[in-house]
Amino acid sequence: MIFFQQSLKMKKRENVLRQLRLLTMLPLGVLLIVFFYFSFNSYDTLKRMNRLHEQLKKIRVTATLINELQQERGISSGFLASRGAHYADALKGQRQKVDRALKALDEICRANPSLECRTRINIPEIRREVDLFSIYTSDVFDYYSDAIRKIETDFLRMKTGVENATIKNLLESYANLIFMKEALGQIRGAFNGIFSKKAPDENLLARINYAKGVHDNALYRFTATASEDILSKLNRVLTCKNYLWVESVFQKFVVHHQHIMIDPKIWWDRSTKIINRLYEIENIFFDDIDTQTKKQSAKIYMELGIDLVVLILLFLTVAWLANRIRSNILKNISLLNEYKTAVDQSTIVSKTDTRGVITYANDKFCEISGYSAAELLGKPHNIVRHPDMPAEAFRQMWATIKAKKTWHGIVKNRKKNGGSYIVEATIKPILDHTGEIVEYIAIRHDITEVFRLKEEVENTQRDLLFKMGEISEARSLETGNHVHRVAEYSKRLAELIGMEKEEINRLWLASPMHDIGKVAIPDSILHKQGPLTSDEWETMKQHAEIGYRIFKDSDKPLFQTAAIIAREHHERYDGTGYPRGLKGEDIHIYGRITALADVFDALSMDRCYKKAWPMEKVVSYIKEQRGRQFDPALTDLFLAHIDDFLEIRAHYS
Repeated sequence: MIFFQQSLKMKKRENVLRQLRLLTMLPLGVLLIVFFYFSFNSYDTLKRMNRLHEQLKKIRVTATLINELQQERGISSGFLASRGAHYADALKGQRQKVDRALKALDEICRANPSLECRTRINIPEIRREVDLFSIYTSDVFDYYSDAIRKIETDFLRMKTGVENATIKNLLESYANLIFMKEALGQIRGAFNGIFSKKAPDENLLARINYAKGVHDNALYRFTATASEDILSKLNRVLTCKNYLWVESVFQKFVVHHQHIMIDPKIWWDRSTKIINRLYEIENIFFDDIDTQTKKQSAKIYMELGIDLVVLILLFLTVAWLANRIRSNILKNISLLNEYKTAVDQSTIVSKTDTRGVITYANDKFCEISGYSAAELLGKPHNIVRHPDMPAEAFRQMWATIKAKKTWHGIVKNRKKNGGSYIVEATIKPILDHTGEIVEYIAIRHDITEVFRLKEEVENTQRDLLFKMGEISEARSLETGNHVHRVAEYSKRLAELIGMEKEEINRLWLASPMHDIGKVAIPDSILHKQGPLTSDEWETMKQHAEIGYRIFKDSDKPLFQTAAIIAREHHERYDGTGYPRGLKGEDIHIYGRITALADVFDALSMDRCYKKAWPMEKVVSYIKEQRGRQFDPALTDLFLAHIDDFLEIRAHYS
């Protein structure tokens, strides 16, 4: 039995801990899902930012390549136009710069295949044609311009995939800047070819005119998108003397057709200074874009760090709460087990299902009933029902607990060996979270010994009171059976009027004390054979108050009842009795009952001062005194059940 209970405790404990772990995993799982969702988005954004950062490296190298190609285009145009007379050394040096830029771009593309480096320039072939003078200046110009345009297209394709608004605006402005710079580069290269040839070239002039339109359009868009700081730097370029000089050359040569010839070296130096200043602004753009990408990356790293810290804090909080709840639950389980052990060791405990079938019985139950746990489990509580218990008591009990109320009461049970025991029981319905009854628990205290002692005390009190009554009657030279008969008559009358059982028993025990006050009356009066004088009668009547004073100071209900009976059993219904002349129902019911019982016995039995009356005369007297000496209702009940009283008289005669 003990092993079974311990196994059950462990199983319940494990079930509780398993459910707690599941409840703990749920919020942790939700936290992880939320964290991974936001982390994935942040990681994806960070991945794009890192990709953009790598692309910016490529763009920076590409910008250098474009700048060097623009230089090589202009120098090649001058070299061809002068038939090799000018720029030979400059062209050689510039080609080396272009080769270094191409190599740097190729290294970046190999290191990052995802950058999609699509632009491929066949530089050696075009250079060979330039060196052999087997190509027109305008064709060389177009070849380099086309190569630069392809590189710019790569940039434009990359720009469309950027999501960050700030960086996208910067790239948009930068695109206009490189278009403007490329247009100036074309103008520089074309004019360099013309000035080196020292003669106008319609093909090159057409390209200059087109490049000037691209320049003006790009400048307009650039001023609409660039920041104030960049625009102030651009304005210094647009107002410098070299830019104004280049603009005047264009106006004279193209617009006004004043075909002036300028030293190619002067033209190249002054126009290149303008392009170099735009290249400086370009580098500022790169720095701004790089700063923004680093800020965005740092922000994302910070968000990831914050998310991770929050997750760790939440995880630790949930774990701490779960551990605290677990500790509290284990503590409560331990306390409940201790309480259960204390209750099991001190009281009789059983549980039943909703049908009343026993599902649990502790050792105390088995010990007092004589049944083993195996004999009790699965059986209804009728197995210990005692036949002395009325069916109505159990109906009332079931009505109470089915109404979800607690029932208290005294129950007499039967042991396995046929013996009995008495318990004070409390039966409580156990409700689930929906308020429905799932089982009943009964906690009982063995009060068999209490009842035995109570019965013993009551028997002792009864014997004592009867003996005291017999003593008082003995002093009156009357048989002691008088007090027994009065007690039995009083008990029967109390039953006939429907008095409570406990009150009937108290009346039965106390009624022998009705004449206890006579112990204080002198023998000369008690034993006088003839009629009493008026003084003697007054003395005799004092026995009622004397009997009352004997018991009145006790707080015991039995002695209080004895005091009432001793004082009021000589009161008359019409108010002519003694000692207080009470009338009707002002006389306590105990006094009215004992008065009728005492007079009936006094008239129907021999006394020291008279012979017993014939029963017809006794009955006639009682009828005559109905409503005068005796309570009418009690008189009617007495006469209606006269045979019961005659039977008592015969038993104690």
